[in-house]
Amino acid sequence: MKSGWRGVAATTTLSLATALASCGPPPAMPPVPLRGPLLLRLVPPEGQVSRYAYSMETNKENPMMPSTGPLMTMRFHQTQTVLSVEHEVIRSRGTIDSTATTMAMAMPGMDIFPDFSGSVFTTEMDTRGGLLGVVDTEGLPVDAGVSLESMFEESNYFVLPEEEASPGDSWTLDAPMSLPMEPDGTVSMDVELTYSFVSLEGSLATLSFEGPIDMSLDVGGMGMSGSGTVTGTTVVDLAEGRYQSQTSRMNLDMSVAGMSMKTSSTTTLELLPDR
Repeated sequence: MKSGWRGVAATTTLSLATALASCGPPPAMPPVPLRGPLLLRLVPPEGQVSRYAYSMETNKENPMMPSTGPLMTMRFHQTQTVLSVEHEVIRSRGTIDSTATTMAMAMPGMDIFPDFSGSVFTTEMDTRGGLLGVVDTEGLPVDAGVSLESMFEESNYFVLPEEEASPGDSWTLDAPMSLPMEPDGTVSMDVELTYSFVSLEGSLATLSFEGPIDMSLDVGGMGMSGSGTVTGTTVVDLAEGRYQSQTSRMNLDMSVAGMSMKTSSTTTLELLPDR
């Protein structure tokens, strides 16, 4: 039973890691007329502050373990500040202002996803959005079960196209992940995403992504595997140089200890109005 929940927690970890990574310095365009083809690059203004609200909900379908509500929910608010942009390297600081998590059918001794409220992390990225490294972290919970540094480094999926792009163009990214889980577990995942430049309306660029996922989890000698798909949409304001919103859905067919179940996770990321 615990391995099954740890598997769900691993899937949730991936969702959180992807969200945190996507809260990095936003894609922006140089001050030129917004008509294609465009060289999509990260050019955020130094000192820009953005606040985001993130939500995630995971549901399952399993006749042996019926539930009347979500398996897990998570919500957090994050403040993102661009510290510097030098030599095509973007340094930013993210602060998780608050988190709220619920878990159905929680039992004594069952691991609950830790509270990251107050955690601060500084990252460096290149101008296409590729993570170069985690520079510093502060205030992380000691019982997180996973390394936040590893979450960032292994879950960097959003990469802009190498060449100029126009609406209708697509590019792909193969993103294998191997993430250690305390005390003696590992979750591995292969994700092959296809991105599409859907539309450009004024300064708002809409990008979509979709692709297959294969996952394996080994915790305490018990294995879990799963496969499925992820789809989503991102809206970027090229004039302001930051994300407006992102939505995604991950569907997985899971198998553990001879038992099968389907899980689905939906996530949203939304820019909050300036205070």
